[in-house]
Amino acid sequence: MRRFEILDGFRGFFLIFMAVAHFNGLLGSWLGRIHHKNFGWVEDAQGFVFISGLVAGLVYGRRFLAHPRVRDNIGLVFARARLLYTHQAGLILAGLLAALALGAFAPIDLKPYLDAPVTFTLGSLMLVSSSANMGILPMYMVFILITPFALKLLHREMIAPYFALVLLAWLGAQTSLTGKGMYALENFFIAEGIPARFGLFFNMLGWQALFFTGLFVGFRVAQGRFSLAFLDQAQYRVTFFIAVVGMALLGIFDLVVELRLLGDDYTARMVARSPRTVLGVVYPIAFLVDLFIVVWLLRNGAEDRVALIRKVSAGMNWLFTRPAFVLLGRHSLGVFTFHIVVYYALASLLAVYTPSAAGRELLLAAGIGLMFLFALSSDWWRERTRAAEA
Repeated sequence: MRRFEILDGFRGFFLIFMAVAHFNGLLGSWLGRIHHKNFGWVEDAQGFVFISGLVAGLVYGRRFLAHPRVRDNIGLVFARARLLYTHQAGLILAGLLAALALGAFAPIDLKPYLDAPVTFTLGSLMLVSSSANMGILPMYMVFILITPFALKLLHREMIAPYFALVLLAWLGAQTSLTGKGMYALENFFIAEGIPARFGLFFNMLGWQALFFTGLFVGFRVAQGRFSLAFLDQAQYRVTFFIAVVGMALLGIFDLVVELRLLGDDYTARMVARSPRTVLGVVYPIAFLVDLFIVVWLLRNGAEDRVALIRKVSAGMNWLFTRPAFVLLGRHSLGVFTFHIVVYYALASLLAVYTPSAAGRELLLAAGIGLMFLFALSSDWWRERTRAAEA
């Protein structure tokens, strides 16, 4: 196993279950409801963004250590951002063409392209608009472009200013002022008779906290200075059990809110206080709780005196090193882009066809299967290209 193969395994896991959540939002299948996001506040998108930051810290961090000047690293991140933009622009133009071709038969997720074909498409290409499930790549592009400057702070040991900026940006997101500004701009265009729609479903100021926390960890690993030896202390084993209780309580709390067990008014107030779009306060807390549990289990669980913990640790190591997940994670950008294509293909199919209950299960399985086929073909093509160049 490669040293960081488990990171690809995590990315593959997050991609699959992100896709299941997206596909099942259309299908409503029984199998799709068996999903960890239904118990707790941590979702696959959060893990995916964090791992992306961690990998960026490893890859670009090593480059920065060899060439510790921002201008020496700009070209590399621009190349990556350009690739990301190519994928995003391709999806946008494909969405526009599909919407125009389908016309009245276009699914609701493609309607923005019909309602405002020029302004919505231009806004999407300018990364200030997006249709359903297409907000992650614009966010990732911005984060990647900022990465050399973030690495400069970390390289200079400006850790406190680094996290102060991360916290300040996250607090800025909690004001929702950027969303209000987008809404005001949208209304301005509409008042002028120009149909418009702005918004990415993700507030970059909020979600950057996950990416740049991951970037810090990745850079520390690249420096050879990241150690988890402190977890061997007895106090962190006790903390693990407290965190497990906390995770369970957060999961129960999520069900209370989701099922409106304390009434519609309470649910509305809770959702308003901690919106997902800005990574409201419950989300990062829940993420840190789950992150601690996973890290402790992977590092310390295998040698714990409790047999159940040893088994859970072994199971977790086994799960996140499965070749199928590692394969998906190794081709994460292509697989993510392809899952968007599958999502809109499903949406277009369901706009004109109503499958049976069994048909919904089969469509979900087919969508996931196509993602694995895409990853396999990408892997084959990569190896073929390498062999041709050798």
